[in-house]
Amino acid sequence: MHDPASTTLYGPHLGLSSQPVYATLVQFPAVCFVGTLLTDIAYWRSANILWETFSVWLLTAGCIVAAFAGIAGLLTWFRYRHVRALPFAGLHVVTSILALVLSIVNAFVHSRDGWVAVVPQGLTLSVIVVLLMLLATWFGWPRPVYTTAQEVPR
Repeated sequence: MHDPASTTLYGPHLGLSSQPVYATLVQFPAVCFVGTLLTDIAYWRSANILWETFSVWLLTAGCIVAAFAGIAGLLTWFRYRHVRALPFAGLHVVTSILALVLSIVNAFVHSRDGWVAVVPQGLTLSVIVVLLMLLATWFGWPRPVYTTAQEVPR
């Protein structure tokens, strides 16, 4: 708990979310991977092969753009020290990379034929990827910093 009389609230120290290329690119795979989860659920409930095809296309597009977002994020990570110094920056990077790797594995799982392409492994991987993306978003979310008058950030 902080004492309002002796501390000052400074704006959030932005990390990767302050970088326009990364912030723009990372939205697309997030939508694609959530869409993959939804189409996997639709396939599981209806067994209509169209939903499995949608999942494959969403996974492919999401993985391609996620690779570009990852490159932009890693360039920012290595270029700017303040990004690496943020409290949860390392966890954001690890969970984001893990989500991308599991999405690539999920694309290979979805390339199988028929029902086994989605149920149960593809659907399970889609759920795990969406949960990892939520964690990565939480880890990368900018947080306000409270400091005393002597510790003014530069």
